Amino acid sequence: MFRIDYLPTKASKGRCALLISLLIFIYIIENSSIRIMIGASIFNYIVKPFLWLGAVWIVWLFPAVRPKAGLKHLSSIKGWAFVFAFIFIAVSFLTGIFVDGLGESPYSHSATGILLNILVVGSALLGRELVRNYLVNNIAKEENYVVFIIIALFMTFTSTSFSSIISLKGTEDLVKFIAQYVAPDFSNNLLATYLAYLGGPLPAIIYIGIIQGVHWLSPVLPNLRWITAALVGVMVPVFSLTAMQNIYLKEAKQLKAKDKDDESVLSWIITSLLSIGIIWFTVGVFPIYPSVIATGSMEPMIKPGDVILVKKITDMEGINGLKVGDVMQFRRGSILITHRIIEIKEKEKEGIRFRTKGDNNSGPDTELVKPEDVKGTVVYVIPKIGWPTLLIKSKDDVPLDEIVF
Repeated sequence: MFRIDYLPTKASKGRCALLISLLIFIYIIENSSIRIMIGASIFNYIVKPFLWLGAVWIVWLFPAVRPKAGLKHLSSIKGWAFVFAFIFIAVSFLTGIFVDGLGESPYSHSATGILLNILVVGSALLGRELVRNYLVNNIAKEENYVVFIIIALFMTFTSTSFSSIISLKGTEDLVKFIAQYVAPDFSNNLLATYLAYLGGPLPAIIYIGIIQGVHWLSPVLPNLRWITAALVGVMVPVFSLTAMQNIYLKEAKQLKAKDKDDESVLSWIITSLLSIGIIWFTVGVFPIYPSVIATGSMEPMIKPGDVILVKKITDMEGINGLKVGDVMQFRRGSILITHRIIEIKEKEKEGIRFRTKGDNNSGPDTELVKPEDVKGTVVYVIPKIGWPTLLIKSKDDVPLDEIVF
């Protein structure tokens, strides 16, 4: 039975402080040398489940807390939690298939390995979500995003490996780590916190559990670059959160009649699809993709900080269609270079080759460009909007000795 008296008390604050301390204690234990002292297997498969099941037992002893939504809305909230998890997984895999590729999972998929992973991940999931539910529904009496954000930050911090943080070298590593891991984890935690606020621990368990289940149990996983992981991992949960808020307010009849006419579930679905389309355009799913220019070798046509739109070339027909004067983007090692074609060479053994030169350079590039290195041709230049990207990527990434200025 739910408590009728739902006013904040000293006892409930004390219990929240105890749970916060408990999660910090578990985090310290997980990131301490105890793992090495007693052995990784014993720690992972005995100690960690014991700690998390202990947290479950403690929360179970506490008085029950009441989520915001009534019982009549719980089924809908659980259903949407499943839908949002499916959308997140689908977008991640589709982005992997069409953009960055898929990779083999590093986790064990033997029967024993799967059972052990379920034990470790399942116990942590249950413990964390029961703690999340107790915190949010004790602290947030009404919808309060400051509380949601603080709890999401806390849950994110206590799930981030300390060894991963201290191993970072320099600002660029830090930015990539935050973008690839911390920001997506925070976004998912924010959505899970809102789901727990509305429907208790079960919707959050469904959402996080499905995502983690696929991550740990699927033999194939998306192999996303850091920027792709950041875009998908942040935008999909944020739009799911916005949609969930709108859906609940409609079902609870807390929107004004005008808002009901203007903001339908369909409109949020359309918005989400458009946002996903923007993500896919940014990471190169479509025939035309954006690219930020870091150097001034193509001035005055293209300046540092400009974004170019590049039409992909994926076959020999496109290669044969290139002509002198075209500005093309090509790969050299691990970098992308955008220069103008000044000469096309036909060699009997090697085939077609392109000599390129930056408009602002004193001489042509030292190496000829092979067809397999050609990415596409520049079709449009958007001035200056790429400057934020340049703030986290140094021009020193470009090997200047390979390009004559």
